[in-house]
This record gives sequence, structure tokens and C-alpha cells, in this order.
Amino acid sequence: MPASDRDRGAFGVACVVALLALAATYSNHFRNEFHFDDSHSIENNRYIRSLRNIPRFFTDPRTLSALPANQSYRPLVTTTLAIDYRLGRGLHPPAFHATSFTLFALQCAAMLWLFLIVLDRARPDPSNRWVALFAAAWYALHTANAETVNYLIQRAEILSTLGVVLTLLVFARGGRGRRWGLYLVPAAAAVLSKENGAMAAPLLFLYAALFERQLSVGDILRPRAFAAVVRDTWPVFLVCGAILMVGFRLETTFNPGTMSGPYLLAQPFVLVHYLLTFFLPVNLSADTDWRPIANPFDDRVLVGVLVIAAVLWIAVRASQRRETRPIAFGLLWFFIALLPTSSIVPLAEVMNDHRMFFPFVGLTLAVSWAIALAIGARQAQIAGRRWFGAALTAAAVMLLSAHAWGTWQRNKVWRTEESLWLDVTRKSPENGRGLMSYGVVQMGKGNFAVAEDYFNRALERTPRYAYLHVNLGVLKGAQGQAAEAERHFREAQQYDPGNPVSYRYYARWLTSVGRVEEAMVNARRAIELGPADLEAQQLVTDLAASQRALQSPETPEQWLTLSLAQHRAGRFEECIESSRRALQLRPDYSEAFNNICAANNSLGRFADAVAACERAIALNPQFQLARNNLAAARAQLAKAR
Repeated sequence: MPASDRDRGAFGVACVVALLALAATYSNHFRNEFHFDDSHSIENNRYIRSLRNIPRFFTDPRTLSALPANQSYRPLVTTTLAIDYRLGRGLHPPAFHATSFTLFALQCAAMLWLFLIVLDRARPDPSNRWVALFAAAWYALHTANAETVNYLIQRAEILSTLGVVLTLLVFARGGRGRRWGLYLVPAAAAVLSKENGAMAAPLLFLYAALFERQLSVGDILRPRAFAAVVRDTWPVFLVCGAILMVGFRLETTFNPGTMSGPYLLAQPFVLVHYLLTFFLPVNLSADTDWRPIANPFDDRVLVGVLVIAAVLWIAVRASQRRETRPIAFGLLWFFIALLPTSSIVPLAEVMNDHRMFFPFVGLTLAVSWAIALAIGARQAQIAGRRWFGAALTAAAVMLLSAHAWGTWQRNKVWRTEESLWLDVTRKSPENGRGLMSYGVVQMGKGNFAVAEDYFNRALERTPRYAYLHVNLGVLKGAQGQAAEAERHFREAQQYDPGNPVSYRYYARWLTSVGRVEEAMVNARRAIELGPADLEAQQLVTDLAASQRALQSPETPEQWLTLSLAQHRAGRFEECIESSRRALQLRPDYSEAFNNICAANNSLGRFADAVAACERAIALNPQFQLARNNLAAARAQLAKAR
């Protein structure tokens, strides 16, 4: 067998091994829970529960989320979520994770192909396939990317990045795909998945300039050269720009944040963090506690600017030689991919670890090719040393294995809400949202004291955080502190009046204390603000049924509910009459006797109250509320004597 055939066979086997390694590395993530923004975009989004809504996804950004501030134009993401819901027959996490992982694997395969084309344009050599495979495998197993693959709603990052890679791949291969403009299809898909996908246009421009026109960065800035590259790539700018404009016009409620100097000042050091994380991803956090930087003379700003300047200088120098242009392309890809999140466009968080997913495609290419060139430059020194090849292979396997192990560990962190938010509280102790989220987990387990401690710690850091006040309201309601509960619910509405969550949870609490009419007003307001809010829709349905039951009660439970509402409204005689109607249908209804007791107490008829409560306790000796009402009635009788 010729050596070239053996090499191709070995390469094919290596590709299969890489794919199996990727599958094995992520094999422990498929049953991980929904997290964070998954709650309002997947779990509580009524639109993804029917494939009939797919056409609407492309015309109405409100279908993406139950929260107005998160309703951006990403119709392809919502479409895939609706398909997953159908295939999984409900909110079945493995179905959603399987789709995200498949898309990720396809992206890595497309990257391998694209990298090989880029490297061959720089320096044709049979060894390029191994460099491309190493780069694609490094990216596939990179520990930082676990933050995106595990976070289901961030499938938007995977879809948009896949679209960008396919755009460049189809364009670079040439042929009919280029002549017929087929590369515009994945470009459009990228933007329809996330706004970041629009970076396909400048990246395609950069590819055409560096590898087809053979221009350096300095050459590109010349008007004639610039115009020539524009002629080659203008269709992609037109398509991406048009879709962006449509999205911006439709996004009437989306609110990523407000422009601020401190956000912009923080970004240089954020980019330094991303660069360091590429080489050493040891402090990943699902929700960091980084904050904007107000002082332009802060050391972090200076360090960030100097590092960015140095990396850009390397990219400019690398663009001057054909052989080193993949380094320039990869480094500039890193910066271009970060433009939507680390520039003048403000976002709610200064940084997020899942934002590294798209930029790391270019950075992996640049670093891998730099390593390959460094080794190639010493080819004469290592020629004849058979051990070197084995050592190089061992070093690559060790690096990839280390990342695979790190990814496996991050998958375990993302397993449950409790494990994820506990990790956040340890990695980002100043993050009020992280402290609150872990407190919510503890509240759900009935650990009210622990939950309150975390909520109070969060309150010190984020005193005007609406979600925190909602959860404090829920906690105080569960502890029987009605006044405190209502205060926190109202503060939540004050701090974030356009958020349906505070209205929905306030409506739930109002329902629990019998204030049904007020509950209905708040539940309907929640639906007005978030039409996709499934829980608010169900709450309105339940409240309407409850109101109908109050208007024409038929069962003992409905008569009892009516008596409770009448008691809270101060209509005590009607409360007694409704309780008696309940007793006609169920003579041993201890709760009805207790309501009669409480109403008689309010009317000052304490002897009748004692008689009713004694009947209630006789039927249910453990009825503590009846015992309390009985004690109050007897105390009043004793005073009268």
C-alpha cells in the first residue's frame, strides 16, 4: 500500500477516534437539568409546545421567551426547541441535549474541513490534515465549551457558530456552492439563530482578503484593495444586514442593557480573561460576579489595552506572510467574534463564559498553526529523531485528555440546579443572582432558614433586584408572614414594572390568601407583559374556574372556598351560611365547623364559636387552627364573666 494511502487511512481512523472521544466526554451530560434562562424560554414558554407555531417564530420575537426583556429575534432556535419538545413528548432534557450535541459535533466536523482549506492555502503540505484535526479536536474537547453545550438555550451560540463556519466553508470550496450563492443560506441561518451570526460577513471578507486576494491587513486598508474584496463578498453583507434590520424592527421589548462607559472600560480585561481561559480553563462559572469598571485609569484597563494591542500587532505582522496568515485570520476571528458582546453593545452581564464559544474557533486555529510552524521551523534539528514524533503525539493526547477530563467535570457541575448554583456561589461569591438562585433551591427543599440566609446575602449585594424580592415574597408567604410577603412582591413590581414574573408570583400568593379578584388582575397583567408565559395562562384559567365556583358552588369544597372568601371580606353571616351549606353536603367537614367558629368570634358570639370549634376538634383532634380559634373564644367568654 502506498504511503499516502496508509496516511489517509490513519487519518480516517484518527477522525473516528476523535468523534468517539467527543461522544464519550459528553456522555454524562444528556440528563442534565434545564437551567437559568431555560426556565422562561423552554420550560415556561407555551409557544414551543406546538409545531403549528413555527411560522409565527419568524414574525414574532415574543415567542422566544416569556420575559419581554429577553424576547429577541432568534426564530431558528425556537423552531429547534419546538421540534425537541415534540420528539421528547414534553420537557424531556435528553431530547434537547441530543439536538444541541449533534449540532455541536457537526460544527466541529465543519471546522476540520474549513481549517484544512485555510492551512492548504497558506502552505500546502500533507501534514496539514493532522494540524487541522488537532485544532478541531482541541476545540471539541475544550473545557470552556462545556458551558455552552450544557446550557440549552445557548444552543443559539452553537447554531449561529455552525452557520458562520458553514458559510466560510461553502464559500472557500468554490464551485457551484459559491457561484449559485449557496453560502448565503448558512449565513442567513446564523443570523436567524443569534445576532452574533452577522459576523459571518466580516469574517468572510477577511478570508477573501487574506487567502484569495493574498492581502495583508495593511493592504486591505487601501481603497482599491478594499473595494475589490467588497465586490467579492457584498452579498453576505446584504443578507446578514437585512435580517438584522428585520430583527431590530420586530424586537420591541428586547433590552440587553443600557450603554455605559464602565461596561466598555471593563471589556479589555474581559478579553484578557478569555485569552487566559483558552490556555487554562480552571475557574469557569455559570454566572460570574465581574462588574463594570468606572475608573479609566484602573490597572485592569491598562493591562487589557496593552494585551489587545500586542495581540493585534501579532495579527498584523502575521498577515504579511502567506505562511503565517492562518494565525492572523484566527486572531482577528477572535476579536471580530467578540464585537457583539465586548464592544459598544451593552449587555446585562459584563462577561459570560459561554461567550467564548464563537471566538475560540479562530483562536484554536491561530494557536494550533503557530505550534505547527514552530515545530516545522526546527525540522532540521529533529530530523531522524524517531522519539520526537511519539513525544509530540503523547503531548497532544495529554492536552486533549486534560480538556476531556475538565469537560466531564463541568458536565457534572451542570447536572442539577443545586450543583450548578452551589458552584456559582463558590466561584462568584459576590454575585447576588447566584446567591439567590442557590437560595431558591434550598427553599424548594424546605430549608427555609438556609434559603433566607442566602437571600439576605444577595440582598446586601443587589438590593433592587426584582427576582430576589419575588423569592423573598414567596419565602415570607411560606413562613406565614403575610405583610412581609406582600411588601416584597410590591417592591419587585416597583423595581421591574415590565417583568411578568413579579405579577405572576404575586397573583399566586394572593390566591393562597383568598384575594382572588386581585390575583386575577395581576395574573392578567403577567400575560399582557409576557404572552408566552405558560404558568400565567394556567393561573388565569384556574382563577376563572375558582371564580365560577364561587358564583355557583356545588361541592362542599366550593362552599368552603366561598365561606373563606366571605370571611376575608368581613361578610361573617354569609360565611356561616356557606359553611352550613358545606355541612349539609358533608356533615363531618371539620374545616366548615372551624369557619363557623371563626366567623362567630368576629361577630362576638363566643358561645356559638366554642360549640362550633369543639365539633371541629372532635372530628379532627390535630386541627391546630381550630384549637387556636377555640382558645380565643374561651378567653373572650372568661373575660365576659
